[in-house]
Amino acid sequence: MNKNYGTNFTTEELEILNEKHFKFLDEIGADYYDGFWIAGKPKFNLTDLTLKESGKPFSVDPFKGRFVFKKGAGILSTGDNPFPCSDSRLTLVRWGEEKNQCGYIETESELNHTSIVSALSVKIGKNVLFGPAVVIMDTDGHPADRRLPDVPENRKMAPVVIEDNAWIGWGATIMKGVTIGHHSVVAAQSLVVKDVPPHSVVAGNPGKIIKTFE
Repeated sequence: MNKNYGTNFTTEELEILNEKHFKFLDEIGADYYDGFWIAGKPKFNLTDLTLKESGKPFSVDPFKGRFVFKKGAGILSTGDNPFPCSDSRLTLVRWGEEKNQCGYIETESELNHTSIVSALSVKIGKNVLFGPAVVIMDTDGHPADRRLPDVPENRKMAPVVIEDNAWIGWGATIMKGVTIGHHSVVAAQSLVVKDVPPHSVVAGNPGKIIKTFE
């Protein structure tokens, strides 16, 4: 039995927070299945870059159906963790008028103080283990060539896929275009910029395969 005297929520506080979170998810048209749960105070961010020049008012319509929490999904964001981490943060970025020019986050696994920024697509399979403070990004935050204007057209984007039964260690960062193979392990604090084959262990910055299970 553990007892934490720093950041615990009471049962009543968690119930109030859950009511607010699910009300918000309903308002933005998120899809969630029976059994999906939220513990604590995750942050859901909707960013619409198309409004910067147009001056149009913000609308949730382009984001409807872009959060998908399947059977087995949950979000832990209580702060009650032995490792340094912040709240779970899930961000969708809309950067164009077309339907696919907007982030998409789908998970069948429990997120553990996880941060995801999606301008295209992030899909997480079943039974994926997350250490806290993992960061997943399917887009560059800014153009790598700093001579170019800082606009979405100059930022590279590519889908991220994490297959079933992978294990992503504390503080790992997974970048655009990466597929993490099933039953693979990403070591703590690793930076993953290339695909990880199934049954492999990746560690380091940049991440390299250090072991493969037969």
